[in-house]
Amino acid sequence: MTTVSDDATGVSDLSGASPEPVLASVEQELDPIADVEDNKPKNRAKVGAVRPSALLYTQGIGSTVDLPHLSVMPHGLDDWERIYRRRPTPPETIVEPRLLQVVQAHLGKTVQELRKPPWASAEIGQQNSATDLGIPGRIFPQWLRCTGCGLLGQVSDGVSFEYRNTNPFRPDKAEFVHVKCSGWSEEGATKRKPRDRTAVPARYLIACQKGHLDEFPYVAWVHRGEKCPAAARPRLRMQEWKSNLGPDVRMTCQACKQKRGMLEATARGADTKLPRCRGRHPHLDAFFKCQEQGRLMLLGAANQWFSNTVSALSLPREDQASASELAPAIKSLPKPVLQAIHGPEGMDSLKLLAGMNGLAGLEDVENVVLWDAFQIATGQAIEEAHTDQAAARRDPQTLLAPEWTVLSDRSKFTKYSGSSDFKAASRKVAEELEPLVTGVVAVERLKKVNAFIGFTRIDAFDRIDDASDRVAPLTRTGAPAWVPATEDRGEGVFLQFDEERVAAWEADVLVRPVWQRYREAHRLNFLRRTSKTAAEINPDGRFPSPRYWAIHTLSHLLIREMAMSSGYGSASLTERIFAWPENGDVPPAAGLLISTTSSDSEGTLGGLVELAKPEKLRAVVLSALGRGTRCSSDPICSHRAPRGKEDFLHGAACHFCLFVSETSCERTNRFLDRRMVFDLVADDSVATPGLFSVLLPDGAW
Repeated sequence: MTTVSDDATGVSDLSGASPEPVLASVEQELDPIADVEDNKPKNRAKVGAVRPSALLYTQGIGSTVDLPHLSVMPHGLDDWERIYRRRPTPPETIVEPRLLQVVQAHLGKTVQELRKPPWASAEIGQQNSATDLGIPGRIFPQWLRCTGCGLLGQVSDGVSFEYRNTNPFRPDKAEFVHVKCSGWSEEGATKRKPRDRTAVPARYLIACQKGHLDEFPYVAWVHRGEKCPAAARPRLRMQEWKSNLGPDVRMTCQACKQKRGMLEATARGADTKLPRCRGRHPHLDAFFKCQEQGRLMLLGAANQWFSNTVSALSLPREDQASASELAPAIKSLPKPVLQAIHGPEGMDSLKLLAGMNGLAGLEDVENVVLWDAFQIATGQAIEEAHTDQAAARRDPQTLLAPEWTVLSDRSKFTKYSGSSDFKAASRKVAEELEPLVTGVVAVERLKKVNAFIGFTRIDAFDRIDDASDRVAPLTRTGAPAWVPATEDRGEGVFLQFDEERVAAWEADVLVRPVWQRYREAHRLNFLRRTSKTAAEINPDGRFPSPRYWAIHTLSHLLIREMAMSSGYGSASLTERIFAWPENGDVPPAAGLLISTTSSDSEGTLGGLVELAKPEKLRAVVLSALGRGTRCSSDPICSHRAPRGKEDFLHGAACHFCLFVSETSCERTNRFLDRRMVFDLVADDSVATPGLFSVLLPDGAW
């Protein structure tokens, strides 16, 4: 698939492969789709492959994908449609109503589907080049630098560099070359023998907090905003030296010989010398209004792209009688299924088709209620009630509460267990854990669905609804009809804790001086965020309760311990914390799920489920607690707590004792404190009772 950029540059295609999506690129004048149709050997469209999960978390829409010789940016969803239209079958969709509701809360009711990325066969002999193009993209940045002579030019000028991609089975060899480069030579120096040299992306960009990204204005920078007096389209060269201040880069105009270095763009006060943001979204091939000051950005910098995703476990919901509650679930079914139902007499068929498409739990719904829900889902009736979109967007209980309802109720997870996506069994609780652990569930089959809803630049977006304008749109209109989604399968262990003990402990912590220090640190942290409206929101409404801190801390201890016994690395294990006090009609929750999932259709190997056995789980929990009582940075760690103007959001926690990889922690290693798990030796100003100290045997400290 192809999209011509605003400056008529070359474009590229990233396509999904099985199981990894694919990337593609072409020369300036060429259309990769037409090129595939004509089978011209010089202009291959595919340039690489990425995993489906990478499209959501590391190399998605609007990011820059570093290939061996190119840098490619995946396009927005408008351009994905051309790939889907080329295929004989409709796009693959994922049915997960709860997740779709949350996506709609973020992006609007226009979103009707969760789609899998288009993929292509990875096996030689099974590839169909006419239909196997995948994710569309473009060469970005368009400015390239010759590795031999330092020539700085654009892909679009058609003169500086030549595109080469001739091997249909080696897309990684796609590259731009400077033909017959004679190397760098000062005036009077002997030139080297001409030979072709690879061109690599020039690494400087301009970004802003609104998510815009643009090319660095090299020509204007060298000439200090003026036109070159010697040429209309001057050619530039880039030189680089090592210095005590880091790489020293200088650009020289070959026409007028003016020079300027990049250290000037990184020094104090450089913002006044850089241009204002032009509002460019390269992934949409469009410009928007923007008044932000442009900021220098390096290609591949960690803050260039932050993914904004939402995820949900594909667990059966508790039985629902309301047509309004059932309507979103029915609406998430594929369109052919909905079009096959023509009246109330088709409700039995709807139940059968829904089960075949991954929507379980409709078997016990009365046909009258189901028909009302079907009419609401298809627009034949008006929905009775509307959810609070802002609340659904920011409240984690929107996704977690239904999962807690199933996992904490043996009758429910037993009733729904046995499907292709979900199987769970209760396990006996070891006697040593009984004072606090009231339930253990071995989740043998588990499906997790992930949806991509946008991205930010410069600063990450933590799903608070006070700065939605910072999230870059996925389509030119900002109202997508679908979003990319993936599904992972795996296993997990669920632990439920005694609510009475947890509530009593929590009441004690709430009046402790250290808890007020945490609350004040959270307020400071919230007010110091880049969002301009953060000051208008009550930070206490986003502050997790003491039980969350304690259960979250135990979760990290278990992840580190289970990684040594389950056969999975700690980065492969993820947590899901169910911890909130009773609030009106919302019942309390106190539990956690440690799981591992894989995009492979066969799921995982059973190492976590094995640890759910009573004796093995007893050993894992007690060993994790024992290790947590000690830290190589104690007593500094055990006494740590924010004070004054400090705004860090953890107590007795550090890389030595608690922190895990960001793929494992749902809060990026915040809201952790070992003192809330067991009674550590600490001064009275930071002391708290340990919720799980009752599980430690005498003399464990």
